[in-house]
Amino acid sequence: MRGGKREGAGRPVGSVSAKGVRKQRQLRAFDDEWEIIREFSQIVKMNPERAKRMMKTE
Repeated sequence: MRGGKREGAGRPVGSVSAKGVRKQRQLRAFDDEWEIIREFSQIVKMNPERAKRMMKTE
């Protein structure tokens, strides 16, 4: 038999958060800027409250 549903195939149940899926975005940055953006994006994803505090501090 070919095709059709297979046991265990597909995305695991619960792998998408209640908020849904993040939208794909684009921006241009130099390599040094991108490193900062990448690090900050991890903070935003893991600890949004910390990211908000960081944005308020100069």
